[in-house]
Amino acid sequence: MKRNKDFKNLTEKEIIARLESDNYEGGNIGLPENPTLEEKTKYRLCKAILSYQQKNKLPFEKVARKLAISEEELYDICRAKINDFSVARLMFYWEKLTPGSELLLVDKQREQGQVG
Repeated sequence: MKRNKDFKNLTEKEIIARLESDNYEGGNIGLPENPTLEEKTKYRLCKAILSYQQKNKLPFEKVARKLAISEEELYDICRAKINDFSVARLMFYWEKLTPGSELLLVDKQREQGQVG
């Protein structure tokens, strides 16, 4: 798996361009501004899968094998590359890791008392 190149000799503009590139292979990919419910759900599922891997101190190879996917696909999931995966597919993977899981829906407006 390819690793990041050194950033120390780059200008701020070059660093931003590299971080925003689809080919950047390091760190987490954040949510877009004003994400949809689907984007937030996919992002949270990706983070849950990464958290499972980290909390259980499992190598990517073992988790990928359990999910029957390549290490590269798992790496993309753990980076939250949400555009490459459907909600259904990510839920399928999460359920394979944690059978018996449930999806919790939260109405943030109601929770914050902003119901109109």
